[in-house]
Order: sequence, then C-alpha cells, then structure tokens
Amino acid sequence: FNVDYTKVSDPSYFNDFDNKYGSSTDGYATQKFSVGYAVQNFDATLSHKQFQVFDDTSGNSYAAEPQLDVNYYHNDLGPFDTRFYGQAVHFVNTNSNMPEATRVHLEPTINLPLSNTWSSINTEAKLMATHYQQTNLDWYNSNPQNNKLADSVNRVMPQFKVDGKMVFERDMEMLAPGYTQTLEPRAQYLYVPYRDQSDIYNYDSSLLQSDYSGLFRDRTYGGLDRIASANQVTTGITTRVYDDAAVERFNISVGQIYYFTESRTGDDNITWENDDKTGSLVWAGDTYWRISERWGLRGGIQYDTRLDNVATSNSSIEYRR
Repeated sequence: FNVDYTKVSDPSYFNDFDNKYGSSTDGYATQKFSVGYAVQNFDATLSHKQFQVFDDTSGNSYAAEPQLDVNYYHNDLGPFDTRFYGQAVHFVNTNSNMPEATRVHLEPTINLPLSNTWSSINTEAKLMATHYQQTNLDWYNSNPQNNKLADSVNRVMPQFKVDGKMVFERDMEMLAPGYTQTLEPRAQYLYVPYRDQSDIYNYDSSLLQSDYSGLFRDRTYGGLDRIASANQVTTGITTRVYDDAAVERFNISVGQIYYFTESRTGDDNITWENDDKTGSLVWAGDTYWRISERWGLRGGIQYDTRLDNVATSNSSIEYRR
C-alpha cells in the first residue's frame, strides 16, 4: 500500500514565468493512493489519482478513478529481453461540462542488449496501442475554438530506438596522482511516426523537464494522451573523476537533441508545434562536485530554443552526516 499526496496553495508554485513559458510547460501535483502486488517478472498496481493542475486558468482537474497498471517481464529470451505493459484507467473531471474518458493502453517491447567491458548498445522496438472511449463531449465540442473530440479513438504508434555508450578511462598521474578520469560519449537515435491526436482530450499529459539524463527519454510528455513524433538524434558526453579509493569526486555532462523533423502531436494548443523548427533545439547540462566527505555541490541547466529561454536551472549544496 502506498500514499503519495502533494498539494499546493499557490497555483503558480510550479512556474512563475511569462505566459509563453507557462502555457507550454503546465505541470500538476498528484494525490495518489495505491495498492500493489508483485512476484518475479510480474507486478500490478491499482490506484486512485487526483491531479492538481498548476494552471490557475484551467478551472478543472481530472481524477483517475481507478487506474490499473500491469507489467510483465521475460528477459534472456535468447539474446532478447521483453516487456509487456498494460494500463486501463477511467478519467472524471470536477467540472461536469468537461470530457471524460476510459483509456486502455497496451505496450509490448523487445530489446536486444549487447555489451563488452568498454561499450554497450541497446536496440529497442515497441508498439504503443491505445483505445479511448470519450463521453460528455457536447459542451466542449460546441466551442468553435476547441479541437473536435471523437467518441471513440484508436491510436497505434510503433517506436524504434538505438542507444549506444562507450567508456574511456585514463590515469591522472600528472595532475592528481592516484586519480582516474573517464570520458563517456553517448548517442541515441529515436523514431516515432506522427499521429494526429487532436481528437483526444489531454487528461494527464504534461511536458517533461529535461535534465541531462532526460535528453535520452523516449517521451516528450508524461502520461499517454500526447505521444510526440520523433526523428531525432541525442548526443552527449560525461566525464567523471575518481579518487584513489574509487570514490567519484566530480562529474559534468552536456548533451543536445537534434531534430531531423518537427516533433508533433497535432494539438494546436501546443504553441511550438506551429513553429516548424528542426535542428539542435534542446541542450542540457549537469554537474556534481564532492567537496569533502560531507559536503557537495550540484547544478543543472536546460536551454530550449523553442522557448528562446533557459527552461530550467537549479543548484544545490548538500551536507551528509
């Protein structure tokens, strides 16, 4: 049994930037109650979730009443690893005029992982099949400014990804005897074909913020209502410094996403989908310095050219007892 309850009194808590930034990165807090069951290679979770949207103009929020998530894993199937993910959820709204829906999602995945002592490559293919049964659409569809929603929608999207990493290592005898430095380049290609999702209401999707590791996600949005198309290469590099006791003392990472084609969902409410931008659009960097056994400094930054601004940045000082 698990409870994860977050609620804020300030609707601008998540972001307090200008309208262009806020309208493209709406987030939400989740109040979640769940019960789960797990055995080897299988787990299931039944939950009740409410969402507090951090957009004070929305005037409504959705609850998942209930939501069932199921995972099944079968690794070492020859050279392959496999996974099956399924979800069934019913969305209701606090506003009786807003759309409601039952969503069923099936997602089989197959991986081919290959590795040696200094490199690894993982090739992955998956199929994302989602069915929506949407109700209570009359009031929403009567507004000519809204996308027209459909009662029943089937969306099927394949996905292909190749992710490769290498690790090079050298001694730092000249600068710091006993210390070791690594250089870790990484490259990932991701392809997801475009599907027009304008006839699906957005019940639980929001833009995911991208730190360095987030650049290598296969999803731009959390949730399942908005799955963006992708034809992109993500590249990055990390360097780490270890002391003579093999304790990591410092690391820094920087990476970017290069879009060969525009990433789209068909949702006209997402401003940058009308910009037709391609190329190197998203940059991110992270760093950590372990000053001593007790103190450390951590920081990160993300720049998004579609926002023409620093999307997020953070810094913190850590103390460990």
